[in-house]
Amino acid sequence: MRGLVKCLLAAVAVLSLAGSAVTTATAQEQPGPLTPNIIGGVDATENYSFIASMQGNSGGHFCGGALIRPTWVLTAKHCMAGEVPSGVQIRIGSNNRNSGGTVARVRRWVDHGNADTSLVELTAPVTQQPISIAPVVAAGTTVRLLGWGATTCNPGGGCGGAPTNLRQVEVPVLPDSACGTDQWVICLDNKDGKSACYGDSGGPLLVGTPGNWRLGGDTSGGPGVCGSADFYYAELQGSVHTWINSVAGPDGGPPAGNNLALNKPATGTAACNANEGPAKAVNGSVSGGVTDKWCSVAGTKSLQVDLGSSHALKKLVVRHASAGGESATFNTRDFDLAVSADGTTWTTVATVRGNTSGVTEHAIANSARHIRLTVVTGAQSGGNVARVYEFEAYA
Repeated sequence: MRGLVKCLLAAVAVLSLAGSAVTTATAQEQPGPLTPNIIGGVDATENYSFIASMQGNSGGHFCGGALIRPTWVLTAKHCMAGEVPSGVQIRIGSNNRNSGGTVARVRRWVDHGNADTSLVELTAPVTQQPISIAPVVAAGTTVRLLGWGATTCNPGGGCGGAPTNLRQVEVPVLPDSACGTDQWVICLDNKDGKSACYGDSGGPLLVGTPGNWRLGGDTSGGPGVCGSADFYYAELQGSVHTWINSVAGPDGGPPAGNNLALNKPATGTAACNANEGPAKAVNGSVSGGVTDKWCSVAGTKSLQVDLGSSHALKKLVVRHASAGGESATFNTRDFDLAVSADGTTWTTVATVRGNTSGVTEHAIANSARHIRLTVVTGAQSGGNVARVYEFEAYA
């Protein structure tokens, strides 16, 4: 059901690589028999170490993706809408979406502001080989699409289940003008019955040859009838590639950096409960339930972490209530961030007012051993309770 809902929310092409032309699904499941839906695809002819199946905790597939760093998976932004990190797992490196590879847990994700692309961070590195981003996807190039899209769809609306084994298909790239689209997409020629379709947004578009693939885009959108018109993928080149590197670190390099605050000594104002003390904000976890956080109701609510030695800090990250699965109405609205060399004299590096996000990242350029978070307003409605799942520091 979850995968079906995703394809209906997307309202257009989500990778199927399997089936004949299908009418756009409506917002409700439709009764009646399902029609076979093979859109020029075949079972995958090789193993793809980077392939990713985005799943609910029960293993139900709802989108595709690609491993681009040991701790980062790239998928479509609309795939992650309405999800919470604790409700998503990712099977990586297996052509079979039900077995093999590595099942990874999710820490968070970061959405691009314009492109239909999201970067999903894992709680721990995986051993599968990531794929690099292609520098260019030129018109006239033949590309390969991968996914586990629905193999059956009712012409009146409603998708069947996703196939167990990965599918692939080759299609040519068209000039952007052929789709009438903007700078954020790649236009594909799918009018000869080869197409992406319902069931797997976020799946990869590959450029290159077997053994030397590069990631050119992720499944984004298309026509109401699969395989009947040109189709588009979210482009990963240019400024999007720059953004990917800024979040996940450069191609071929390590992840964006180690969290210097992980499991370091933390102190704070009085906790709401004994099991919601400061140490919970530096344990590297947001998925341990609603007590996996630092919670405080003190008048002036503050959290301090001793990093153990001085570092040239470049970024502080705060994971608020919704990062741990709580309501976004509990995300910290107003807070200040400060750093210190000795834990006594503090320099304010960020003053945040009116925040609504579950994860906030703050670029800084300070050498410090100690970091501090002071909560001014604990929730969107002005509540007095501070809820912080993780407080992180990066050099």
